Amino acid sequence: MSADEQIPTINLKVTLPIRMATLVVPGITVRSDSDAGYRLIQESAARYVEQYVDRGVTSPGSVEGVQTSRELFRQLGIDPTKHRPSSEKLLNRVLKKKPLPSINTLVDIGNWFSLDILLPIGIYDFDCLAPGPIELRQGMAGETYRAIGDSEINLHGRYLLADADGPFGTPITDSLRTAVTEQTTTTGLFVYAPLSYSPERLEAEVSRMRARIQEICHGYAGEIELHQGT
Repeated sequence: MSADEQIPTINLKVTLPIRMATLVVPGITVRSDSDAGYRLIQESAARYVEQYVDRGVTSPGSVEGVQTSRELFRQLGIDPTKHRPSSEKLLNRVLKKKPLPSINTLVDIGNWFSLDILLPIGIYDFDCLAPGPIELRQGMAGETYRAIGDSEINLHGRYLLADADGPFGTPITDSLRTAVTEQTTTTGLFVYAPLSYSPERLEAEVSRMRARIQEICHGYAGEIELHQGT
């Protein structure tokens, strides 16, 4: 990317009562040998084990920060006891002392970030997104996608992110179509938060992740965009 080229931003339409942050980071290098990214996950997991598991706490609902993501789901009209936020799924593995997966440098950074702040995020190959606006909306009858893990997900009634080609992500699981691989050179990040989450805190958290991406995967510092629904 030359100095006079502008880093793209995400045109996101949010009509639901939540807060979101988006970020595009071009010029990255994604590797399968994810020691640096996975080390972040291990360090975060170790803190939860020390603070909670070693003191006999193994229920995610007792961990500080989990109620924030559950509040988010309730604002979306989702029962968090039936459909867990992706961040809580990661935490539940940690509290049960189950190993966390290592995928690649960028995905591992995303999993670290979601576990660390306990909010669901989506991290995508930006070049696999269709040009134009992206909408956070409810899934319509007949909408599905092939999810990471290769299962077919019924999206009817679920809240999802969709571009001109259709749905590609939810705060529970994401699609294969936009999955990050070693061929990814530009990433698009989406962070979900309830309205009670201060915009200043959200921007600071995403700035911290941007620094980690640049540290491990390099790339250019994109602008953090905040979005608030009604």
